[in-house]
Amino acid sequence: MADITRTSEKKPEILSFAVADKSRSQPNVENSKSSPQEATWKLLIVDDEEEVHLLTCLVLRNYEFEDRGLTLLSAYSGAGARTVLRENPDIAIILLDVVMECEDSGLKLVHHIRQVMENRDIRIILRTGQPGQAPEYEVVKRYDINDYKAKTELTAQKLFTTITSALRSWRDIQFMATRNQGLQRVINASTSLFEWRSRNEFACSVLKQLVVLANGDDGNHCQEMYSGLFARRQDGNFLIDCGTGRFSTMRERRVADVVPDTTRAMVQRADRQGTDFFFNHSYVCCIRADNDEEILFLLKGRSELHPLDQDLIRIYMSTVAMAFHNVNLSLEIIETQKEIIHTLGEVVETRSKETANHVLRVGKMAQLLALRTGLDPEEAAILRLAAPMHDVGKVGIADAILHKPDRLSDEEYKVMKTHTTIGWEILGKSERRIMHSAALVAHQHHERWDGQGYPNGLAGEKIHIFGRITALVDVFDAVINKRVYREAKELIEVVALLRKGRGSHFDPELVDCFLANLTEFVGVVKDHPDEGVVTPVESASKEVEGQA
Repeated sequence: MADITRTSEKKPEILSFAVADKSRSQPNVENSKSSPQEATWKLLIVDDEEEVHLLTCLVLRNYEFEDRGLTLLSAYSGAGARTVLRENPDIAIILLDVVMECEDSGLKLVHHIRQVMENRDIRIILRTGQPGQAPEYEVVKRYDINDYKAKTELTAQKLFTTITSALRSWRDIQFMATRNQGLQRVINASTSLFEWRSRNEFACSVLKQLVVLANGDDGNHCQEMYSGLFARRQDGNFLIDCGTGRFSTMRERRVADVVPDTTRAMVQRADRQGTDFFFNHSYVCCIRADNDEEILFLLKGRSELHPLDQDLIRIYMSTVAMAFHNVNLSLEIIETQKEIIHTLGEVVETRSKETANHVLRVGKMAQLLALRTGLDPEEAAILRLAAPMHDVGKVGIADAILHKPDRLSDEEYKVMKTHTTIGWEILGKSERRIMHSAALVAHQHHERWDGQGYPNGLAGEKIHIFGRITALVDVFDAVINKRVYREAKELIEVVALLRKGRGSHFDPELVDCFLANLTEFVGVVKDHPDEGVVTPVESASKEVEGQA
């Protein structure tokens, strides 16, 4: 007979029979709020007859399925069962009586489980002592139950068979749910793989998701189970770029110096074959792009990954391989665009007898001002590449006008102004983001805040922020440096010019931001000087900054 612990003379509403420990000759009965037994299957008995609970416990005391015993939870009414279900969401099976506090208590509980709790996984076995009050045909037809048994037919052997069949079903349902969740994690992790980013940003993001997949949770305990690293091949060695867990402090070290011999051998094998392997609680994957750029991912843990997790990781990494090729191709295109832009900028400035450092400074200052005004870093990086192209249209201006040391006539000035439209026509045919931004800058960098600029007389925020920023930094760099038609101006004069143009020539907020950070912009000029430039005095720039 089971040892039942009671807290009062009344029949306990909820009991828990823990029968997983086969070393006991009798089952141990505990309060249902005790700590969960993770290594057992949970079965809930719902019946108003106490003898049914005790007999079920005795019959199943030595039950085991897939090396796991049972934890039997017990409730004596529909209301009590709802409490147990709420506190134990991982219950696999319910042995459910129909008639308890009322004639259809069990059927109402079935409805609550399926419709209110929306629990379709738990296996419900209806076990009734009064089949006439709940005819099998009607019950099975109307209610989502998984089995129907009369108490008189449930012998010990049949109970074993019924429970085993139900556990198999519940296990398979949980397996499919876990697989679906894993696939969803893979899908979620893959959605950002094809976004434009640097190689390092791409790889470190992949590593983070890879560690989460290996640990099979939301990543809160990633460093407790699996550690990972990402490395790039440089000069014949894989050097660590980023890592988690045990590898988190090993940046720039050689992989061969921080892993054991067996792991080193597997890394070499993956490198030779350009593939991936699972081995000794570890995973290694080597990916090589068409341009021979080669990267390595390595996971090391304290236990073997489940075959399901291995499948999910392989699915994810196959997508990573495609994305890595895409990233490399995109970066090759971007690098080519950078070279074209820089070369065209140099050609334009050289032809107009201005130095190539002008386009370099304009790009850097445009990015700096964009960041200081709160633009997204990616947008600021695009502007740095686009701003140097602001005067590309000057390739269409005659030398006689472009190199004239004296003041231009009205007719000559009219021709000079066409360089904005020429620049737009040269660059505007491309659909590439950088080239499109460069076309926009070339077209709008002579527009004015008050609408008195050219070529379209745009005003205020109708001028793109890229055009407004480039207009300000271009003027600043032009007047602080020597040109063929005039000498360089002193810093104090340049600041006065910007203040005078605040709200008329320039966006007033951009002027305020520029002057508030003047020292940084002066630093760009000092770092990339031209012959004849007036080197600003640091104290003078700080004095002006304080007056802004």
